[in-house]
Amino acid sequence: MKKLIAVIDILERWGILISFSVSLVALTISIVTRYVFQRPLTWPDELTTYLFIAMTFLGASASVKNGMELKVDALYEAFPQWRSQMDVILHVVRLGVCITFIYAGWKFVLIEMDMETVTPILLIPSSVIAAMLPFFGLIMGIRSVDCLVQLIREHRVKGQ
Repeated sequence: MKKLIAVIDILERWGILISFSVSLVALTISIVTRYVFQRPLTWPDELTTYLFIAMTFLGASASVKNGMELKVDALYEAFPQWRSQMDVILHVVRLGVCITFIYAGWKFVLIEMDMETVTPILLIPSSVIAAMLPFFGLIMGIRSVDCLVQLIREHRVKGQ
């Protein structure tokens, strides 16, 4: 499991860096061609959209690792004695969402494969774009399971 988590760590770091860098270059090209040469390109906008989706999912997974995901801190402050139980609930609910992403996303990928559609400008098969949903659901699901296991281990150590 540690090797898998290490691979996900590398994928998150490098994926976010590469997605952001390529987006920055593509948007710069778009701006230069639009305002300097008066010849706007459309492909940088579409590419940036897909890269932004990837960055969002990778960032969400990375935030789980660092405990930086969005939470309602008011509940933690109101019930500090139930903090670990609320963390377990949070991870279990997130895992359920990840399973939903994987299941529904895979069904969507199959539909896109049957239809054989492509994106309007870059002509990327739509099934490739749709595959981001189950793929990133799997990554975040693995991350959630790892965090849940660590939380349970910490709880057992504290209890002993």
